[in-house]
This record gives sequence, structure tokens and C-alpha cells, in this order.
Amino acid sequence: MSLIVIDVDHFKLVNDTYGHLQGDDVLIAVAELLRKNLRTSDVAARYAGDEFVVLLPDTPAEQAREVADRICAGIRGHTFFLRDRPGSVVVTSSMGIASYPEHAADYDALFAAADRALYQVKRQGRDGVAIASNSDEESVHLPLSIERFVGRVDELRALVKLLEDAGEGHPKVAAVSGEAGVGKTTLIKQLEPEVRLRAGSLVTGRAHEADVQAPYAPWAEVISAIRRLDIVPRHAWSELPRLVPALGDDAPFEDSNVGSKYMLLEEIAEFIRLAAKERPLVIILDDMQWADSASWDTLEYLVPQLENERLLICLTIRAEETYGETLERRRRLSRNELFKEITLSRLTRDEMKQWVEAAFHRQDVGRELLSFLYRHTEGNPLFVVQVLRTLVDEGAVWYTGERWEWRPVSELRLPVGVSDLISRRLSRLTAEAQTILTTAAVIGREFDIDLAIDAGAGSEEELLDAVDEGIRASVLQADAGRGSDRYTFTHGKMAEVLRESVNPRRLRRMHERVAQALERRAPDAAAEISMHYDRGGNTDKAYSYAIAAADRAKSVYAHTEGTEFLRIAERNAANPAHLAEVRTRLMQIAEAVGQYVEAQELCDLAINWFEGQNDRARSLSLRVARERLRGFLGRPARETLEACLALDAEAQKIGVEAERIPLLKMVSHAYLRVGDTEAGDRVTHEAVDLAEKVGDPALLAESLSRLAVAVQKDDPERAIAIHKRSLALCEQLGDRYGLVRAHNNISIIYIIAGQWDEAKSHLNTAISIGRMAGAPDMWGLAALNLGVVHLKVGEFDRARELFGESLALFAAAKNSERQLYALYNLAHLDRDRHEFESAAELYDVASSLAQRIGHSDVEIGAMAGAGLSLMAQGKAEPARKAYEGASERMKTRTDWFQGRELVVALRVHLLALDSRMDDALASFEEALTLIDPNDSYSAAWLTSACADVLLPHAPDQVRGLVEHYAAHVHGMGHSEMNRKFEEILTRS
Repeated sequence: MSLIVIDVDHFKLVNDTYGHLQGDDVLIAVAELLRKNLRTSDVAARYAGDEFVVLLPDTPAEQAREVADRICAGIRGHTFFLRDRPGSVVVTSSMGIASYPEHAADYDALFAAADRALYQVKRQGRDGVAIASNSDEESVHLPLSIERFVGRVDELRALVKLLEDAGEGHPKVAAVSGEAGVGKTTLIKQLEPEVRLRAGSLVTGRAHEADVQAPYAPWAEVISAIRRLDIVPRHAWSELPRLVPALGDDAPFEDSNVGSKYMLLEEIAEFIRLAAKERPLVIILDDMQWADSASWDTLEYLVPQLENERLLICLTIRAEETYGETLERRRRLSRNELFKEITLSRLTRDEMKQWVEAAFHRQDVGRELLSFLYRHTEGNPLFVVQVLRTLVDEGAVWYTGERWEWRPVSELRLPVGVSDLISRRLSRLTAEAQTILTTAAVIGREFDIDLAIDAGAGSEEELLDAVDEGIRASVLQADAGRGSDRYTFTHGKMAEVLRESVNPRRLRRMHERVAQALERRAPDAAAEISMHYDRGGNTDKAYSYAIAAADRAKSVYAHTEGTEFLRIAERNAANPAHLAEVRTRLMQIAEAVGQYVEAQELCDLAINWFEGQNDRARSLSLRVARERLRGFLGRPARETLEACLALDAEAQKIGVEAERIPLLKMVSHAYLRVGDTEAGDRVTHEAVDLAEKVGDPALLAESLSRLAVAVQKDDPERAIAIHKRSLALCEQLGDRYGLVRAHNNISIIYIIAGQWDEAKSHLNTAISIGRMAGAPDMWGLAALNLGVVHLKVGEFDRARELFGESLALFAAAKNSERQLYALYNLAHLDRDRHEFESAAELYDVASSLAQRIGHSDVEIGAMAGAGLSLMAQGKAEPARKAYEGASERMKTRTDWFQGRELVVALRVHLLALDSRMDDALASFEEALTLIDPNDSYSAAWLTSACADVLLPHAPDQVRGLVEHYAAHVHGMGHSEMNRKFEEILTRS
């Protein structure tokens, strides 16, 4: 049994300076810290005034010291805010320990022994722990307290306020940024005692500096840490075990190809929500400047969903490495109202004085030493720590037993750079420890002792000796929460300097030994194994594990990371067959993320290899993919149609029916683009029948989508039902592209019907899924259609933003067909805003592009739109030529299509200009009979566009139509068209 006697240092000064109420607050907080750091079997009590006692049953003295050290650090690190003004008061404590029967035979003697140890701490400067001694010499644990956190009061107050808000159900996100070594992680970790006070938990995930890393690595660490807390009920997760395999052991998990990034992100979010429901939760995402795209995707998906979770997410970001994707991601995150950024600069001279004097246990260190330290460190906390440790290691600073002493400043010499300074500190380790820790550094900033042993670092005894030496030198620290055999370098620079000290050839051998050890101990760690084999020069193993890592990345929908692993495989490919497999995989990823030019180039290279091997099935599959890519890049529809029909004939000849389904989809789409809707519908039904026969749900979902598009004009309700069947299949499969496609297509039916809220709902969902899937073309299509909604309701500024966004996304993906749609709608927007000159120019560009890629609907509509814009500028003859071009292309078209209303409106205006009013009215009336009865917007728009010129000739008829459509327009919310109809109805 052990007894701890605790005294709050200088408590009378707190009462005298800030008042007794503030003193009471301090005592309450100290008592709460005691409660949170003790077991239920331990007993704590206030003894008198500012003294506390703690009784620890079944606890020897050394274990009691660990408890006392933890409590002492907790009190030291706690922020005791002032109750009636800004700022805080620093509070420390002194503790004496005695154990029964080692130090005393009864309680009075036990208390006296602990009290003597407490007095010894006070005499030596307070803020420490001492164990009673049976000898005359007292054992005082009073090291230089370099790791003590002092200063950053405003920043810490801001973090504590965010924690308080989160604890009350108002989730927050904080990004702490600053240069390397400025104390970002240290600041956030000061929340730990505050979190414990609120009965919460703090978990950490770290991104690592590496050429490639496993996708979602920080989140996998966070989820694993939460799982160890055992606060999330056991649950049968569909996707999470791919990320954290241990979750598959908690409940049944069937690994299959059914899934999606969308489903994985939702399960991550749900897991975090469930944890935050059980207790306040702080998640630290450390070094996010090195995070992979998938980890940022997770954060962007999670944050907008937070509502009343008791959750605080803290990021640390190195300011000097905030560029490119990290900069853009942080900007996007900063638009969320939950987000707050805290920027840390270097310490001021006053802040450094506070810190250094606290490290010296409040001993005055004088101006000369402070000036020396500031001159060499410029206030960077990491550099300050390394300088002080070097001075202590080299005997330039020492403790006499009563006070700290140091050599004259004029005799102190230090290296210039932090790397040199760390090298100097590491050189003080024994040669054996340096060699062993170098292998550990090759493993990474964090390492496992057993793995290091297996990698040839040394025997178990040698490893333990080296680790102990590293801990004593503050080079290593135990990795709390990850098991007793895991250790971390105190800063990434430590591991970096050790690696850089090794001969390159020796370093390669070390990487290979680490890879071999990982192979034996963690064969599923394909990402790490491939990286070490790559750096070790073992091409065969690097290739096979890189392929496995790429497949693993694909299984969790991390395309960017998959590409990086395939690049490793590519440079380690031993023969053309390996290279062809890599290129096929790279092509699939490039297509998935909209990089169509690169995908086509890779496709061509792979086709050459498989054709040379006379592998007809693989060659056909790749040629089908190439035609799809060429279509995305703007190949004329007739050329696509001819090529796909030829490929379909070949597929039938060699008997690959499954390959025919995507081919038939392309054939159907090509028929529709050239205006042959009857043939397109026939091929669509054939594709659905074949998909049902083959029994492939993915192919069936695609075919149903095409069928729904074909029937939506005649039967929109049936089309929605078919789309929803496709949507259900895509949800079952986790096909995020199919989900975006289905939501987009359903929204188009609602747009045509003027049901804007329903359309917006589906489109916002499509944008969210498309963005998370990393598919710019799919995301862009949803943004484009949402822009159309805003255009039709007269919200022009928002429409322009969305059209611009979609055009940029399509340009990045080099998708010519969709770039065409964006340009076409931008032209509509400018015409509606009466910017007729700009509209005419945009219509001309759209018309030329439509002609090049063979999109007749848009070509005709763009020519007519240009004519209307020219008419509005008083340029009748150019407008007439535009109409003649559109009319020529209309000769083979008897159907109604989006854009035909523009042709009719232009014809009506030109006939009215020629005083042929009867013909103008007849053309208008004929068009109204052709318009899809479900497309009330087009009928209303055409009435609006022609009413001015037809009203004098047929006032009753025109007013009747305006009155008929006015209710529709009002319900649609189109302010501009509504204004025009009201103006017509109020005319005399």
C-alpha cells in the first residue's frame, strides 16, 4: 500500500492575488483531476487547506510514483482559467510518497515519511515527486522539465472553448497550423486533462511523410483506437473491415465486390457518430499536409454531416508545406461554419522566458542565457528543446542538488541547423544504440520492437537496451494506447536524421530486411511492403506487392493512391506481360477519374500487347473501352456507331455476351445522337434483355438507365420507376457512378416537369457522391443540371457559378461532349440576361463543337439560339442565315427535342418581321401540339418568347395561352418569365 501527500504549490498566492473564489475553483479542478487519474479502488481526500492525500491499495512505491508523476503532469498541463477576466493562472503541485511496510509500520509513521518526502520536493524547488527513503539521503525526482507546456494562453483558451462547445453537442473542427516544430501537436495534447475532466476520450491518427502510403491511414488509426475503447456497439459493418480488419472479427463480415466509396465514407461517419454519442470525443489528425486524398475525402464527407455530436476534430498542418491539394482542401473546409483555424507563430521572447524558467522549475535564468537561446532558436520550440537537451547531455547545464547551473554563455557552442543539432545529440548514444535505432527509423517514425528484431536490428535484449537508452535521451517515447511494444521517435526529424546517416547501399539492404520482416509478420501490409521492397531494389517483390496494394486501394475506392502503387509496379515490371497488366489497371483508374486522354494512351499500349499474344477476349474488352473513351473525347457519333457495330459483330462471333451489353449501350447512345431515336430504343431494349439473361446486376443497372431515358418522353412516371430500379441496384452494388447517373437522370425528368425542389434534391446528392468518388465528369454533370434548374427559376448568378464549375471540371476531364452542354447552357444564360452579343458568340462556339462531335440536337438548337440573339440586336439578315442553317438540319427530324423550341421561336420572329402573321401563328400553334405534354416549361417558354410579336395579331388567343401557362410559371418560380406574363396580361 502507498500513500501520496499532495500540496498545491503557492496556493496562498493564488488566493491573495485572485481571491478565494478563484482559489476554490483551483481546488475543485485539482480534485477532479485526481478523480479522473485514479482507480475506483483508490481513495482520495482533501486533508487540509491546499493539501490532499491519496491511498493506493496493492501499489508499491515505484508504481505510486508513476501515478504521482501522471497527476503532477496533469495539474501542470491543466489550464486554470480566471473566473472574472481573460487569462489563466499556472498551478503546480508537490508530492511525497511512502509505502507500507517499506517505509513505515503504521499509519502515523507512513504519513510522516510521505510528508518528509513532500518537504524535500518543496526544498528542491517544488513541482515534483519524491519517494520517502530509509536512508538519510532523500530520492527526489526533479529532471529539467523541458516538455512542460507554458504560454500559448490565447490559443489554448480557444481550443478549450471549442472543446466546451463540442461537449455541449455543438461539434467543431479546428486546424492548428504553423511551421515544423512550432508546437502544434503539443498544443492540442494540452486538451488531454480537459478531455478527461469531461469523461471524454482523445484519439490520434497520423499521416506520414512517404512517397506512397496506405489510403485512409490516419482514419484507420483513429477507428482502431476507438475500437480499443470499446464504446461503439458491435455491428456488422459492410465496408469498414476493409479498412480495419479487426472490425470483421467483432461481427460477421462477408468480403465481396459489392460496395462503394460512398458506403465506406458513410460507415466511417456512422462509426464516429456512435462513438461521440457515448462520450465526448476529440480526434487529432496529425500532419495532414502529408495526408492522402482519401483521408481528406473522409474529412470533407464527415464534417457537413455533423449536427449535435459531442465531437471536436483537430488537424495539425505544417504551414511551409501547405500548397497544392492540401491548400485547396483546407480552403474548402474553411467554408464550413464549424471550422476554426488557429495559427501558431514562433514564441516571443517573453513566451520563451516563461517556458525556459518553467523548465528550470521557476528559477531565474538571467538575460544572457535567454538571449543565447533566442539567438540560436528564433523561438522555435522544437529547436529550443533540442538546444536545451544538447546542453544537458554535454554537461553544459547541470543540477547541483539545490539549483541549476550552466557554463558562461561565451563558452557555449552549438551547430547552426536543427538537423546538425539532432545529429550531435544522437552521436551521444552508444554506437550499438545508434545502429539499432537506425533500423527502427527505416521502419518509420513509429515502430514495433518485434518487427525491428525480425528485421535484424538486434536481439531482444539489445533492442530493449537501445530503446531504454533512447527514452532516457528523449529520442524515443512509448506509444501510448498502441501496446507496450510500440515506440515513437519524439519528432520526425529524429528518424529522418538517422536514415540520412546511412550509406545508400546499406540503406537499401535495411529496407529489404524490413520488407521481409513485414512479409512474415504482417503479410496484409502490402503498401508498406511494396514501398520497402521498391527502396530495397527487389523488383519482383516490389511489383507483386505494389499490385496487391493497388488492388487494396481499389477495394476502398482510393484511386489516387492506387495510381501511386501502380507506378511502383510499372517501374519494377520485369517483362511486357507485367507492363500490360499495369497499364490496363492504370487505364481503368484514369477513366474512373475522368482522365480520358491518358486512359486512351494506356489502352492503346495494352491493346498492342494482347493482340500480339492473340488474346482476342482481352483485346476486345480493351477496344470496347477505347471506343467509350473516344466518345468521351468527342469522336463524331457516326464514327462511334460504325466502330461499335463492328465490335458487336466480333463479340457475337467469339461468344462474349457480357461484353456486348456496354457495347449496345454505346450503340443506343450513338443512334440517339444522330437523331435515330427508333433504332436507339430498339437497341436499348435488346441491351436490357441481354443483361437480364446474363444476370449481371451492374450491366443490368446500366441498361435500365438507358431504357429509362428512352421511355421518359412518352411515360415519365415509368421512366422514374425504371431509374429507381437502377438506383436500387447501384446502391446494392455500391456503384457510385451509377448512383450519380441515376440521380442525374431522375432530376432531368423533374426539371422537365418544373418540379425544382425534387430536382435540386437529387442533384445535390449526385454532386456529393460525384465529388467523393473523385469523378470530375460525373460531378460536373450534376453541377451542370443544377445550374439549369437555377437558370430556369431566374437565379442567374448561381446558375453562372455552376455552369462555370461544370465547364472547368469537363475541361479537366477533357470530355468534349459535356463541355458542349456547359457552353450551350452558358449561351442560354447570357441570352436570358439580355447579354445578346456574348450569347451569340457562345452559341457559335457550341454549334461548331456540336457539328464536330456529331451532336445534332445541340447543333440545331445552338444555331437557332444564335439567330435569336442576333435578332435581339437588330441583325435580321445574319439571324435569317442562322435559321436557314438550322432549318436545313431539321429536314430529317420529325420528333420534338430540347432546342427545337428555339428554332420555332426564331421562325415566328422572322415571319412576323416579314409581316406573315398568319404563318407565324400557324408555326407557333403547330409547335405547341408537338411539345411533349409533360414538358410544360418548354411550352411556357415558347409562349413567352413569341407572345410579344403574336399578341397584336391574335390577342385573345395569346392571352388565353398566357393565362393557361401563368399558373405553371408561377409554380415553377421563374421570376423573369412570370414578370413577362404579368406584363402581357396587364396590357390594355
